[in-house]
Amino acid sequence: MELGRSMHRRAADHMAEAWAETDWGARALAGMYRWTRDEEWADRIAVLGQPYTGWDMGQLFALRCLAGLWMEGLLTVAEVEVGVGPRRDAERKANQTALKGLQAGVSAEVDTSQRGADDDGSVRWEVPLPGYFCDPESRDSLPDTLAPDWAPLEIGNTDASTTCFHLARFGAVARWPYGDEKVTVVQTRPRILIQRWRGGHAAPNKAMEDLVSFSNWIAYGRMLGPKRVRGMMHASRVSVRPDS
Repeated sequence: MELGRSMHRRAADHMAEAWAETDWGARALAGMYRWTRDEEWADRIAVLGQPYTGWDMGQLFALRCLAGLWMEGLLTVAEVEVGVGPRRDAERKANQTALKGLQAGVSAEVDTSQRGADDDGSVRWEVPLPGYFCDPESRDSLPDTLAPDWAPLEIGNTDASTTCFHLARFGAVARWPYGDEKVTVVQTRPRILIQRWRGGHAAPNKAMEDLVSFSNWIAYGRMLGPKRVRGMMHASRVSVRPDS
């Protein structure tokens, strides 16, 4: 079965191929590759994505979309202490035990089966979570608050395209990367932001417009099936000239 977890990779690869054929897109992908090589940013990038297979072009496309959301002030980030980093995926009971120690009003449930699921579980917070967002003009971090809600949970290795997928579908995702002793909740501002863009509201720039296209390809795949969508992707590539 090819649902969200594999369709998002195919959609990201498709968008990256289109970017690579344009000057702007090629520069954007190269910039993201350089960013992933900067150790100073490794911990922050891991929250956005920690791909098991490394940073291929599709994942660099997704990372650029996430970086764009942050720089435009369209993401709120809130951190919840765990005290330990996650164990490997197979040790789900150990991860569940570790997450029982979250602060009062915050709970997490780890999916124990992982049979075709689009996530590793969920995080819920019944209290407001203090967080921060980026001021698009000053680039300073400013305070913000997440109202009580929930988010799908992704533990350890996670594609950046998975993060984009969750933000497009739910408006939020909770990340617990390898080597990190915090669960970080990332939520769009507002939570229905990408759904609004998909509904016809104007996105602020090219990267955000292509994030909408990425989201639409996933939706097509879930509705029409991966085989038909692969054909649609191929047809769209051969019908559009570079830089058109």
